[in-house]
Amino acid sequence: MFILVKDNDNYLESIKEAKKYNYEVVTMFNLILNGKERIRNQLKEIQEKKQKLKPKYSAIIVTAQNIENSSVGTVNMLKQDFDLVIGMGGLNKSNRFFIDDTKIDFLLDSQNSKFKSKIDFIHHFNSGINQVLGKMARDKEIGLIFSLNFTQSNNKIVSKEIGRINQNIKFARKYNLPVYINFLIENKFQIKSQIQIDSIYSLFDTDTKQKNNNKNVIEDKIIKNRELKSDKYIAQGIRLAD
Repeated sequence: MFILVKDNDNYLESIKEAKKYNYEVVTMFNLILNGKERIRNQLKEIQEKKQKLKPKYSAIIVTAQNIENSSVGTVNMLKQDFDLVIGMGGLNKSNRFFIDDTKIDFLLDSQNSKFKSKIDFIHHFNSGINQVLGKMARDKEIGLIFSLNFTQSNNKIVSKEIGRINQNIKFARKYNLPVYINFLIENKFQIKSQIQIDSIYSLFDTDTKQKNNNKNVIEDKIIKNRELKSDKYIAQGIRLAD
């Protein structure tokens, strides 16, 4: 199974822990869209870290703090250098920007309220995904990632987050969107065994297919992205002979 591990001070310790479970590590970097010069400086620093760490697999999480005319090109260009491009969701404008305008692989935590407080409605949650975005995500083959890091917050936040995530899981099931649920690893204690992860799923409204697919979602997307970037790739299902 592939897990997402953040590049931070605990990185090497987390890598060591992941090996105990035979997990493949996808190293995550962070980019904030906040002006061309700052973006260039961030990307330079990220590339330097990437060359130093030499990760087998890499991902970049993009936060759309300031959306400009060049933002779409910036996000789409990242696919050249990273195995996965993940858009940080939460704000409705961010969710729509990433799904409607860009070519990301996954939208992360579309339901989160860390950028702005959310008020739920009487008959449904303010979960950041609706039928329009669900259809767009399906057509563009964009999956949903739900981070379990919120479970370390207070009970009130946990309860609301689970409700919003469950609503989005139902949308994912309706529109056949890939779903990945796990911690975005910040320290070794967030690395769980497969048995522990399976038990965590009991908190969510996932069906058997979603639970089974969760183990392979990240790996499948990386394999597909690498195939698309291969010199031997011609079209879907057609490759030059080795």
